[in-house]
Amino acid sequence: MKKLIPKFFKFLSFISPYLAAKLAIKLFTHPQRKNREDEEMAFLATGKKLHFKSGRKARSWGSGEVIWLIHGWESRGSTFYKLIPLLVNNGYQVIAWDGPAHGDSPGSATHVPNFAHSLVEDLQQRLSKPPVAFVGHSFGGATMAVLNKIYSMPKKVVIVSAPTRIRAIFMNFAKMIGLSSKATAKFIQLSENQSGYSLNEVSLVNNDISKTSNVLIIHDKSDDVIPYSDFTTLKQTWLGGNFSTTENLGHRLTIKDAKVLDTIVDFIGQ
Repeated sequence: MKKLIPKFFKFLSFISPYLAAKLAIKLFTHPQRKNREDEEMAFLATGKKLHFKSGRKARSWGSGEVIWLIHGWESRGSTFYKLIPLLVNNGYQVIAWDGPAHGDSPGSATHVPNFAHSLVEDLQQRLSKPPVAFVGHSFGGATMAVLNKIYSMPKKVVIVSAPTRIRAIFMNFAKMIGLSSKATAKFIQLSENQSGYSLNEVSLVNNDISKTSNVLIIHDKSDDVIPYSDFTTLKQTWLGGNFSTTENLGHRLTIKDAKVLDTIVDFIGQ
């Protein structure tokens, strides 16, 4: 079935670039919900349930200063199940949030600006004290670019394995599904109109969070989802920030590796 998608979009791009672009947006913004691992599921059951007026869900552990964990695409808050106990043991309250269309939260579609605005909406309900830190993985890390525009960022921000140039994500997706150049241009235009932001505005390279927060950015050289060049470009662009490189972890193990987790905990506790 997946092999037929590029052929379909190539044909549709020729017939109607606009229709191809509309269908591409639908495909691009609708994540699939994936099952939790047994260990993750068992840990999730130990957390306190938080219910927001939006209908979205989160779980909370511990007490003390508050840290919010922002998961990646097609993931959920409980994916941080190896990090959470470490933070709790260091005296923090940890909130693992399920973004729109992810985990136990409702919805079927989302994108970076929607994710960020949804997070702010739930933060403003004040079910906890204001956070002293955000930890964002992948898509969750990318969300920080918009959060930086609409929310007073905490003292510490950790960004792990995140895309920093959103236009590249769009172009790679368009190429993967076989959109023509005209359909790709429409795809980007419709997405920007829908979100109310340009792709440049929602890219971390154009939002230097290090100006307002102490930021730790972590990326693995062998990341096969988000290229390491996204990390090096950010390092060359931002005025500040703490940049940490890992090796042989890929994309998803960066939030499960013991050394990386200790680095995150130490950074937040400094």
